[in-house]
Amino acid sequence: MPSPGASSVGIIVNPHAGKDIRRLTSASGQTSDAVKIGIMRRIAAGAVEMGAERVLFSTDTHRLAQRAVEGLDGHFEFLESPLTGAGFDTIAAAQSMCKEQVGAVVVLGGDGTCRDVATGWPDVSLIAISTGTNNVFPSTVDGTTAGVAAALVATGAVAVDAVAHQAKRVSLRIDDPARDAVVHEHALVEAALIGTAFVGARAVTDPATIRWVVACIANPASTGLASIAGRVHPVDRNAPDGVLIELGPGGRNVRVPLAPGTFATLHVASVETLRPSETIELTGGGVVAYDGERTTPVSADTTITVSIEQSGPRLIDVDQTLALAAHDQLFDEPSPRKETHGD
Repeated sequence: MPSPGASSVGIIVNPHAGKDIRRLTSASGQTSDAVKIGIMRRIAAGAVEMGAERVLFSTDTHRLAQRAVEGLDGHFEFLESPLTGAGFDTIAAAQSMCKEQVGAVVVLGGDGTCRDVATGWPDVSLIAISTGTNNVFPSTVDGTTAGVAAALVATGAVAVDAVAHQAKRVSLRIDDPARDAVVHEHALVEAALIGTAFVGARAVTDPATIRWVVACIANPASTGLASIAGRVHPVDRNAPDGVLIELGPGGRNVRVPLAPGTFATLHVASVETLRPSETIELTGGGVVAYDGERTTPVSADTTITVSIEQSGPRLIDVDQTLALAAHDQLFDEPSPRKETHGD
């Protein structure tokens, strides 16, 4: 059996990603268990092909990992999960993979799943594959290619510093006197204040309840809360800045897709660029959402201190990883040795 320090690739899947209430309230598509199993199977095959001695899976309530490796050759391990069916399973999986010194992790999910991974392991070397609803942080990557790239990094064949860019985070300090608590939170794409009293189904579906949005990635092509900033003040994921959008009367009226296929008019009162590590104070009164999911109820007296920090996961550039490997002829098989015979 390979030692704990052996080159290893981790695979974390959120079985619930791409299946939330937005399937009922919008035209959001669904990522089935079968699709996720197929992606995981290709990741595992690619990782083994490129020399990963261990492939570690997070276990899940749908047993996707066990089903994905049926009949595959390789050394596969399954990390025990709390199996709560909530984000804590993903956080625990990331923590376990950190302890196991996994060289690179491939995660299947949306923005919320990636945030959970970063909560469990803040500076993880990560390949994020889109299988959620609002997929601003992850991207569409073939599983085979992702597995190959992860193994190249995990084995040291390609240096992680040459192909990974440290992501930004929205950092929040929430000081709520009503609850006599100070909470530190983060988001990989955006944080927002939603003017509702309850967390509820977590997804944000009512545009009239959005009070402000702070985004470190604002892509005009995205959907969800990040699309508000993206259609008003775009911010590239590799740029150091962020943006604060405050909603209210007296400004611009902007059409945004809050969910796939569903558009709303939002009233943008003000727009402010946030420089790296610059702090601003915002008010509470509602529920704070991180990466599109309502999570933290806050009273009206709450002070929320927000900044944009370069302290997120190390996001592996898959294309660049494979390009460097090709340049170094890492995909070549050694030529067979010619036999020589004496006279």
